[in-house]
Amino acid sequence: MSMGFKERDARRALRLNNQDIGRAVDFLFEEKAKRKQKREDDIRHKIEIMELKQYGVTPLKKAVNVEKLKELVAIGFEKKLAAEALRRNENDFQKALDDLTNPETNSVIQLDIESRKRKREQRAVNARIEELVSMGFDRSRVVAVVQAGETMEQTMSRLLPEVDPLLAFDANSSGNPASEASNLNPDSVEGPSTADEERDVEMEDELARDIGKADALSDYDIEVTKEGEAIQEYLALLASTDSKEALSSC
Repeated sequence: MSMGFKERDARRALRLNNQDIGRAVDFLFEEKAKRKQKREDDIRHKIEIMELKQYGVTPLKKAVNVEKLKELVAIGFEKKLAAEALRRNENDFQKALDDLTNPETNSVIQLDIESRKRKREQRAVNARIEELVSMGFDRSRVVAVVQAGETMEQTMSRLLPEVDPLLAFDANSSGNPASEASNLNPDSVEGPSTADEERDVEMEDELARDIGKADALSDYDIEVTKEGEAIQEYLALLASTDSKEALSSC
């Protein structure tokens, strides 16, 4: 397990090799190499399938034979050209070779390849146009921009409208309280209304009438005579206190 193998794989290798550690280690490395080779073969096979899809199928709906294609490529023919020759001839190696070595037939095959390439490109362009039109862009404008052959990002940047600086300024001004305040006309600022002034005058008159009717002494808790008696009593108390202090000082 210190070699990086899982415990389960190590136990299995020991069982299959009668607990012989050396043979078990060799077995583990062989299995690891086989798994790596299988992954590489699977990747290569997937790539070949993707390439075969590009070449299309024969008139009898068969895929291009990979082994025969490799043989033609090994001879020196261009891969797409060899694949098209095999496709047209139902994977017949000799007929494909004859077509490739015949200048006239070879030229026809090349023209056919270019024609199919243009059709694929046109389908891709049409798909992009429909996608952009579905986003709400004008079809005539989209067609003109897409046919320029630019990338999707460049196409979008050309289709999107440019921002008008004046519109941007208006948008900023409309949401700015300071700008709104600066646009106010001083003459348009309203002061107190005439009705408010009339209500204030009426209220003042009413308060004056209430004050005139009120008794100035009615808010005190005691009567004036009792208040005077209390003051006289307080003054007498102060006088007696002063006389006592004078006698004690003598």
